[in-house]
Amino acid sequence: MNIDRPRIAADTKPPFKYAGPPSMIRLVRPILFAAVAVTFPALAQPPPTPSGQPSRPAVQASPPAQPAPQATPPGQPASPGPQAGAAAAPIPLPAWFVEIDTSKKGEVTREEFVKYRMKTFDQLDASKDGKLTLDEFLKVAEPPFTHDGPGVPPLEERRNRARAEFQNLDTNRDGFVERAEAEALVHAEFNQYDTNRDNKVTEPEVRLIIQRSLQRETAERQQAETRRRQGLVAINDFIDMQLRSADQLDKNHDGKISQQEYATIAGPADGPQAQGLPPYELRRQIAIRKFQEIDTNKDGQLDRVELTAHAVRLFLEMDLNKDHFLNEEEFKKAQEAEAAKLKAIIQTLQPAQQPRPAPAQPRPAQVQPQPQQPPGLAPGLPQGTR
Repeated sequence: MNIDRPRIAADTKPPFKYAGPPSMIRLVRPILFAAVAVTFPALAQPPPTPSGQPSRPAVQASPPAQPAPQATPPGQPASPGPQAGAAAAPIPLPAWFVEIDTSKKGEVTREEFVKYRMKTFDQLDASKDGKLTLDEFLKVAEPPFTHDGPGVPPLEERRNRARAEFQNLDTNRDGFVERAEAEALVHAEFNQYDTNRDNKVTEPEVRLIIQRSLQRETAERQQAETRRRQGLVAINDFIDMQLRSADQLDKNHDGKISQQEYATIAGPADGPQAQGLPPYELRRQIAIRKFQEIDTNKDGQLDRVELTAHAVRLFLEMDLNKDHFLNEEEFKKAQEAEAAKLKAIIQTLQPAQQPRPAPAQPRPAQVQPQPQQPPGLAPGLPQGTR
């Protein structure tokens, strides 16, 4: 593990932009919010894909390959192609190599590497007992170790990642990250660069490892492009789509979604602008039910950890053929299942939303026929007065 530059401060990759077949684009709706979107077509439009998201790649990607230059006709001097200079440019060295190799020797020893990587450990070890508690380790998510900025996850998300990293580092499960445990991962990282096992990492070795990493990233992008053209969505792409939809609800940009922010998916209030929609109170109750389903820790906020976990559960439920991709048919079936679920919910909520029927109006009183009086009696006259 990179102790000095922890993973929670790692660079973020640019957002996935799905551009598959039009029919699939219509189906790739924010399933996290399908409880409202499927029921109310006015709210079911796919959200616009944000553009211009900042990204900070860990290493500079190599320029795309250019077509081979045309052969020079005989008798004409050869002119260097525009790509000749770029092709000769070396792969940039990582920042840690430059910061360690201050004497410009072109190499970094194992001892120098471990010392550099363990600087953060020593700074976090406030008690100087050679081990880190969870509280000490969580400081790595805060300044001066990690600063807020474009492309950097919110503080609470960084802390959640730090908690997970703490568990990975605590190999003996004693509740501490001891120095030996941290150093073991640092040595393992050094071994990835030290290809000839001479306890030194040279510039050619580092550049080779980075080049291979870039090649793997290029291959992964090509595979993702192939899946996109086939109309398939992988789990990481699905999660990205859900988080982008969630970000649009985060109006105060605190990295969380409150119940009030989430309730906006219920749509407009009752009136001319809500023609064709169920009553607003019914829509709002459905949205709150969905919110409570995602809010697993019941703190009244949806953080990115909960949103991601919910997206993963949805993906696994939707992946009917278990091929780790979602196709158009699986999206359709997921929407049909969600619509059926919503109908059942509406049936339970609808009676409470309908006004009580007005009490039945009493019928007009019917005049009862008077009994016939015996002959000779005056109407209404008592019998004793003959």
